[in-house]
Formats: sequence, structure tokens, C-alpha cells
Amino acid sequence: MTEPHTRPLIPFRLKLTIVGGLLALVPLAIVGWLLLDVNADAVRRDSRELQMAVADDVARAIDESFVSAQDGLDAVGRVLTDASLPAEVTEKLALDLVAGHEALDHVAVYGRDGELIDVLIEQGAPRPPLPASLDVELMRRATEQNVATGDVQPDARAPRVLVVVPLRVGDRVSGFVASALSLAGLQERVERLNEVRFDGRPDSLFVVDDQHRLVAHPNVERARRLESVRGEGILAGVQPGAVTERFQQSGEYTDESGREMVGTIVGVRGRPWAVVAQVPREVVYASYFWMRKIVLGTLLVVVVLALLVAFFVARQITRPIQTLSEFARDLAERRFDRRVTVNTRDELGVLGEAMSAAAADLEQSERRLAQEAAIRSDLGRYLPAELVEKVVRREQDMALGGQRREITVLFADVVAFTPLTERLAAEEIVALLNELFTILTEIVFRHEGTIDKFIGDCVMAMWGAPRDQPDHAERALAAAEDMMRWLEAGNEGWEERYGVRIELAIGVHSGEAIVGNVGSETRMEFTAIGDTVNVAARLESIARPSQILVTEATRDRAGEGFEFVDLGLRDLVGRAEPLHLFEVRI
Repeated sequence: MTEPHTRPLIPFRLKLTIVGGLLALVPLAIVGWLLLDVNADAVRRDSRELQMAVADDVARAIDESFVSAQDGLDAVGRVLTDASLPAEVTEKLALDLVAGHEALDHVAVYGRDGELIDVLIEQGAPRPPLPASLDVELMRRATEQNVATGDVQPDARAPRVLVVVPLRVGDRVSGFVASALSLAGLQERVERLNEVRFDGRPDSLFVVDDQHRLVAHPNVERARRLESVRGEGILAGVQPGAVTERFQQSGEYTDESGREMVGTIVGVRGRPWAVVAQVPREVVYASYFWMRKIVLGTLLVVVVLALLVAFFVARQITRPIQTLSEFARDLAERRFDRRVTVNTRDELGVLGEAMSAAAADLEQSERRLAQEAAIRSDLGRYLPAELVEKVVRREQDMALGGQRREITVLFADVVAFTPLTERLAAEEIVALLNELFTILTEIVFRHEGTIDKFIGDCVMAMWGAPRDQPDHAERALAAAEDMMRWLEAGNEGWEERYGVRIELAIGVHSGEAIVGNVGSETRMEFTAIGDTVNVAARLESIARPSQILVTEATRDRAGEGFEFVDLGLRDLVGRAEPLHLFEVRI
């Protein structure tokens, strides 16, 4: 007879300890791996965003310096071409402009044939290297684009690049003004950003031209020599002249010395230059390597602790975990009014309180979201939907003022509205207008337009603002056609209910206008102001019933999808010259 074992071969405590250790190890290992993966992605993304931000900063600085130089040259050019000024006054004013402009220390004046005539130099400034005559291609680009830049040339302090602006008398080019723009300011900015953003590491930030020559570098001597870095680092595989203002490239690579790097290339707007930012991979991933050590150490400690306490806490944690799981399901089903109580006086109890507090916060968030939705709905009755979203997100500039934009404005007016008010009661007039404006508003929104305002029996809408729409004229005319088509169906119902028919007269015009906030600090509206709006209103006032009148500007921008009837030149009230008008045939 076999005697029973007095001690188990495998104690239950050992089983629970092993199971508990495994249960702790597996999920923690997965979480640790996921954390490392997430951290690697975050480090990679943050590094790219930092490099992109620094590169964009430098690119903006380059653009600002060239724009500033162009503005200064334009100002000097206007003085030089002002025939009303005496010669001695002209020269003094031009010199004063050069001395007062931060980006310029000289201005060279060239004749119409490109030959150098004179150089206006700020007092105390050295004479820069200037060509005796301008290149024909450079003059052509300056004439067509109103500004042109030449190749980068070395100089004692920093490289210079020639900026050329035409002198115009009326529509005729009478000569050119130019300046060898110093890149010393750009050099200083690159040095400062390299020190602040990349801890002064060599070759971490620099600017190259279309031939991959250094025009700005933390090592000023390399920039002065216009040293070539063609085929080096992240520029390997990028052909000279291939970089445009929209060019962007980021990635990891190995440099000539075998060192792994992380780099970014960003094109500069308006010129074939590029900003390059690059950092060693071990520097970028330093936090990731430290986190990996921390995660592995944490896993080891947690597993050891789990093995020690698994058996003693197995039964105690089962019931509260079930309670918390049920509460989590309540939260998943959005029953945020529920609360949970776990009386374990340990972390599970704290977790229960935290989850109850989270449920209370979520309940408040639900109410807040409902309130915001109601606010958006209410604001949508007064403002365009895009402005409502910007106002709610605090992204909309609420200051008075506006911007000049090219838009298309539409006025749609009820023809012979006064007789209608005499035939119908006031309540019926209001109901009829509300129905009409509701449908007209939906048509405008369907074509992604903006309702500016309702003026009595007239609606004003616009396209191209508050957001850019290259096809604003086409959208406006499509909306006008839909209004006329819908009116045919709408009149059937109105004749049956009110015994009247509605006819619309529509005027559409495209052009520049000031778009923004108009009014006072206490009461303002988002609207458009300018001659474009006035012309559209005049067209609506002379349009016949069921007629869509447009100007030649709108017809030219609308494309080939519409049929136009040429109405010839027409005089409009308040305008000195007639406009060429067209009717849109539906």
C-alpha cells in the first residue's frame, strides 16, 4: 500500500506564483515593447519636426531678406524714375533710402541695355563686386517677374547674391537697379540656430545653392569659399538644380565616414536653394536607448515582485477586478452617471476612485460638448460655418480689419417685392422669404460659398473667402444656375399656398475686395467691401426677372462649362466707364 504524500510535489502556492509571474511578465513585456516602439516613432517624428521647423525658419529668413531687398530696390527705383524731382534731390533721396534700409548697403543703376551707369553706396560701406553689365537672361527674368536673382558670389565677409529689379516708366522698362545682397545676416542666423537647436554640432545646419555650394554654414570659412558639398550626406542622389521650393526630403542615411545620420532637406521659396539639417542617429535616439534600459530594468523588477506577492494577493484582487471590469463596461457604453466603490485600501481602491472621477469628468465633458454643439448651431445662423469653427477653436482673429483677396460676389434679389408685400400679410411675407432664403442658403453652401448677409429681399453671397477657392467664379455661376432651376419648382408650391410667383434677378462679378471684420469693437460682421461688391450689386439692380448678369471678369474666370450671351458694353451707375456684360443662358 502506497503511503499518501505528506507534502505536495508541486505546491499550489508555487503554481500560483509561477502563473502570477507569467501573467505579469507577458503583458508587461508586450507593453514594454509597445512603449519602446511608440517612443522610437515619437523620437523619429519629433526629430523630423524639429529639423523641418528649423529648416522652415531659415527658409523664411531667406525669403524675408530677399523680399526686403526687393522692396528697398523698388523704393529707390521709384525715386530714380520720378521725373518731377530735380537731379540733386533724386540722388540725395536715393542715397537716404539706401542708408535707411537694413538689407541694402548699396544700389547699382544699370541702363536699359544692362550697362552699369552708377553705384549708390552707403557712407562707410565698401564697394561690393558688381558686374559691369547685366546678363541678358537676368534682365529678361527681371522684366517678366519684376525681380530676378543671379548666382551666388564669394565675398570677404559672406557670400553675396545679385538681386535685380526693373525701372519702369509707365509700361516701359527704362533700366534696372541691382544690389549684391550680403548673406551675412543669413550666416549669423544659421550659426545661432545651430548653436541653440543642435548644440553647436558641426555640419548640423547649412544652406546650399542650386549647385550644392555652401552659402551659409556654422563654419563661416566654408561658406565664404562657397565650398561644394555635392553628393555628400543626405544630398547624395539629389541632382544639382533638382531642388524646388516644394522640395522636401527626410530620412536616415550613412555618411561617408560610416556614421548613421538623420537628415532633412527643405526647398526655399522663390529660388533653387535648399536648407539642410542633419544630426547623428545616436544623438536623435539617445532618449530611446535610455528608455529601453529603463523598460528592461522595470520589467525585471516587476516580475520579481510579482513572483513574491502573486500567491498572497490572488484571491483579494479577483473580486475588485471584476467590479472594475463591470464599471469599465459601463464607461464603454457611455453610462457616465455610474460610480464604483472598491474597499481594498490599496491601488485598486485608488483606481476605483480615479475611474469614478474620470466618469464624472466624462459626464461633464459630454454636457460641455453638447453645449458647444448648441453654440455652433446658434452661431451658424449668423456666421459662415468655417468662421464658426475658427471662433470656437479660438483660431479666428477677432480684430477689426481685413485682407485683399480675389473673390466672386453674387447678389440675388426678389423682383417686384413691393407689390408682393401689398398682396400678402406680413406673416406670409416672412414665411415666404424664410423658405426662399433657406433654399438659397443651401444652394450656396452646396457650392461651398459663404452667405455674407440678407438685405431685405436680397441675399449676398461670396466665393473665395474666408478660404481660397481657385474656381470661385465657376462655383458662383453654378450656384446662380441652381437658384434659377430650383425657383421653377419652388413657384409651384408658392402659387398653391400664397397665389404668387417669385422671380429672381442675379448679378455676379469677380475681382479684388477687402474681406474681414467690419464694424466696432462691440459689434462686427465678417463681410466683403470694395468695388467688386458694388459692381455685383449694380448688375443685380439692372438685371431682368430670371436673368443672370455677369461681367467679362467673371466670364473669363468661369471656364467653358457655361453658355454666355454677349450684351455688349453697358453703363453702370457710379462708374465712369462702361463694363462688358454677359447673360448666362440656362
